[in-house]
Amino acid sequence: MKRRCFMKKRTKAFFGIIISVVLVIVLGITDIVPHFAVIPDMVKVGIDYISLNKNKNSVSTSELNGKIQDICSVVEHPFVLADKKCFESVRTEIKNNSFTTYTKGLCLSVSDNADALLDTDIYPVLEYVLDEEDSILPVSREVINRMIILGYAYQVTGEIKYADRAWKELEKVCSYNDWCTSHFLATAEMALAVSIGYDWFYDHLTEEQKLLLSEKTWEYAIEPALNDNHWFTWSKNNWNSICYSGIGIACMTFADKNPEKAAEFLAKCYENMPIAFENFTPDGVYAEGPGYCQSGMNSIVYFIASSRNYFGTDFGMSEIPGFKELGYFPVYITTPAGMFNFGDNKSEQCFSPVLHWYATEYNIPLLSIYQTNDSPDKFTVNTSEHTERNGSGKEDALSSLWYNRDFANADVKISDEPLCRYLKSDVGQSLVVMRSDYFDKDASFAGIKGGYNFINHGDLDIGTFVFDALGERWAEELGPGSYDAPNYFLNTPAGGRWKNYCKRAEGQNTLVINPNATLDDQYVLAECNFTFFEETDNGSKAILDMTDAYRMNGATDVKREFEFYNNSCLKITDTIKCIVPSEIYWFMHTKSNINISDNGKTAILTINEKKMKVTLLADGEFSVMKAEALKGKYEYDGDYSDLKKLTVKLNNVKTALISVNFEPVE
Repeated sequence: MKRRCFMKKRTKAFFGIIISVVLVIVLGITDIVPHFAVIPDMVKVGIDYISLNKNKNSVSTSELNGKIQDICSVVEHPFVLADKKCFESVRTEIKNNSFTTYTKGLCLSVSDNADALLDTDIYPVLEYVLDEEDSILPVSREVINRMIILGYAYQVTGEIKYADRAWKELEKVCSYNDWCTSHFLATAEMALAVSIGYDWFYDHLTEEQKLLLSEKTWEYAIEPALNDNHWFTWSKNNWNSICYSGIGIACMTFADKNPEKAAEFLAKCYENMPIAFENFTPDGVYAEGPGYCQSGMNSIVYFIASSRNYFGTDFGMSEIPGFKELGYFPVYITTPAGMFNFGDNKSEQCFSPVLHWYATEYNIPLLSIYQTNDSPDKFTVNTSEHTERNGSGKEDALSSLWYNRDFANADVKISDEPLCRYLKSDVGQSLVVMRSDYFDKDASFAGIKGGYNFINHGDLDIGTFVFDALGERWAEELGPGSYDAPNYFLNTPAGGRWKNYCKRAEGQNTLVINPNATLDDQYVLAECNFTFFEETDNGSKAILDMTDAYRMNGATDVKREFEFYNNSCLKITDTIKCIVPSEIYWFMHTKSNINISDNGKTAILTINEKKMKVTLLADGEFSVMKAEALKGKYEYDGDYSDLKKLTVKLNNVKTALISVNFEPVE
């Protein structure tokens, strides 16, 4: 089976190289740059595909089988995600009325959600409904949500009405014809949901009910995971973490049915899940961005927590370099106005209860303080805010279970944490973040993107940035496009992904050079690194060498320097050299009203009566353009009518200096 998987990866890599050679021949008719330079980059892609960093210290199938044989007859429930001690802590808090404001809000939130779910007229049991991707993933995730909410309520109150309501959901999903193995993410999530239900309601379920849950999970999830050569087994993205975690936890939960097969899959989990850790080693920056970090990080912690409760160990997974640092990532890229949402990510802040787990695991109270900013007392149950809130229901339950009450009065010296960071990952992602403060809503923040364009969920966005100040976002990232767009995830040169405005360089806050020279307005396989980073007394400086991103567009040297100074202002300086006289655009997307001075050198941006002075210190003049492609709107583009592009355009130049200064007007 391993050989089949290897051959599949090797074939995919070689296929990519063949395509690249064809593209080189086609593109070779132009005379701007030597397009045969693509070949080494495509070879690199192939090598990356078949280079897998597995856990060299993982446990064997035979050793796991022996452990499972010993554990099956003595395992204590619950153990999935949380154990008896976690629930007992909450029960004691309720009994003694020793809540903090935060923990009381968590308990009330979960209680309200659980009571709401009891009304099946409003919240009927979930049907097998396919989404636009022919998947039941939303169904699977809602079952997880309901199992955790109802399970928490049952565990802390002992009231069987919650267990009876949960059984209706569990019985229903067992009546499905399958758990959608054609989209295995949905399968793994459903396996996790049923595992939680089985484990958290274990002492209430009848033997007949337990048998049904076990048989269906093996038939619909574990056996298909063992028998099919799924691509997630070697994937470096969040599918790896989510699928291995969900099925792995199911193998622990239902191991008594077939200990040998459960051990076989779990051995793969411990060996292969670290393949995806490249996304965040060594600095904790999650290559796919904050939203995908949340799902990937959650699934890893779910698995590690369950493994420790079941086996007494995670077999070294939590000791892999970069895992500890990953806990900081949501904090680092949270901005006063939201999130640094590069790639397919939204700008809403990403809170997750696993940060409480991280805070306790590594004694980092800062992470708990960050998570408590998602306080449930800011919301009311059954309101639209609560429903959409990233942290409702399931998240509040897990926060209650994992929150270390000792951190409530922790003396955390946030001043000890660097305000500006340079972060990178082994898959080529790199970011610089600059800020004046961590928790001040009026602080200034700049997030800057370098790295590798050819990353899952990535854009042609080398050099892009966001800038927040005075409680507003002045430079916007557009976030995800339509996942229904044709070939949206085909991110090869000339791939369908680049027929979406928000994925192209012209849909970012970066440069576009000679837009008619190539189909893609940045080189898809470009990898650009920061050549300089320094934190100063009142800010920081960083220099990004962007040359590789524009070498297909006739540029020989492109550098972008960011200077964050006075803990409030930002200056961006671009120096550009081209082979021939060229057309150069400087773009920045904003929701502000823009008022440009008569000489074109100053723009006053206004949002909610707050102002930002933007000054052009070198070549060109400011103008305003619509947030749409230079060639016109693409078929699946979103509505960006609330955005404008502050623009600098230079024509017929071989060298250029563009320097733009941002100064908040107090």
